[in-house]
Amino acid sequence: MHYTRVKFNTWLNFGVLDSVELKNDSETPSIRDTNQNQQRFNLSNVKHINDMTIAHPYQSTLYLLTTGLLMVLTLSHPSQLYAQNFQITLDAADDATLYESSQGNIANSKGQYIFIGKTNNGDLRRSLIRFNLGTEIPSDATIDSVFLFLSMNKTQNAAQDVRIYPVLGAWAEGSSDASANEGKGISATEGDPTWIHRVYPDTLWNNEGGDIGEEILFEGSIQGSGSYSLKGTDEFITLFDQWRKGDMPNYGVMLIGNEDSQNRSSKRFASAQFSGSTNRPSLTLYGTYNNGTSSEEEAKLHKMTSSLAPNYPNPFNPSTSIGFTLAQAERVELTVYNQLGMPVQKLLQEYRNAGTHTILFDAANLPSGLYFYQLKTSNGTLTRSMSLIK
Repeated sequence: MHYTRVKFNTWLNFGVLDSVELKNDSETPSIRDTNQNQQRFNLSNVKHINDMTIAHPYQSTLYLLTTGLLMVLTLSHPSQLYAQNFQITLDAADDATLYESSQGNIANSKGQYIFIGKTNNGDLRRSLIRFNLGTEIPSDATIDSVFLFLSMNKTQNAAQDVRIYPVLGAWAEGSSDASANEGKGISATEGDPTWIHRVYPDTLWNNEGGDIGEEILFEGSIQGSGSYSLKGTDEFITLFDQWRKGDMPNYGVMLIGNEDSQNRSSKRFASAQFSGSTNRPSLTLYGTYNNGTSSEEEAKLHKMTSSLAPNYPNPFNPSTSIGFTLAQAERVELTVYNQLGMPVQKLLQEYRNAGTHTILFDAANLPSGLYFYQLKTSNGTLTRSMSLIK
């Protein structure tokens, strides 16, 4: 019996079959509508699959060649598979690549790319990403599923596993910006994360390569260039809830590729600074409102887009401006924390009208280091980092 290559052009773990079309060279194609027949296609019935490729997660066609038949399976878009009340996409706020180096003096915080895996020379690459938590999600909402979107644009080998873990220490996105393909990084600047530094040049990780938890938050197989969507584990949903409720500081996540291969397992992804915004890392959340809001009220919640802007200048000495935008008039808090998570200055705790606001932060009496500023509104919290260098 001849078994052939199978290519999946959608994320089948979450697909519901809409239709099946069977073709061969001698017969007229026959179409069976499984929606009308109230049937599901069980992929476990497909035997002797030699190969599988996951391409763009939102394409909707599966081509299956086996025993002389071409089966065309049309699958519905992931966002249609959940009877959720909301779907919200969050952008990456900060990201950076950690380049293996005993000196810890190589970095890349503002480049177009982030890297994972092992290079031709056997050096490791890992990537950090921290996401804006957004204010669109009501505090009493339930998050049911989360997908991490990544766009991979360069690879050195075939399919490799990627696993994503929680970061356990505060880090900052510095100002280093590698050139060309960025695979070798560039000399670290003050405020960068490196292989041995959380904040270069003074604050170290406890472990080389970064401090991470044991829980796997996302995992999947990355093969050829294209877009990938990884489903978050229950552990990630729990952690995300802790982040947005302020029960746990948001240190972001770390991407780790195949580090056990002899060489050439590295892969390159678009970063938060990539020129094409649709290729940048993002989180898409699906969930339900628990307060009995009407469809009209839910539509209003979708339009609420309060935001916290990067401070300017950054790094700074001794003062910097922090801007934020409120979608509605409400009472807000703006607080600065040190890298241990202790509040050092309450900048704002009052009622503010909808619109854009700017607050001056004076750090003349504070030591150099990494600081975080957090905006609390009725719908959640937003956090960004800044570096004071004296």
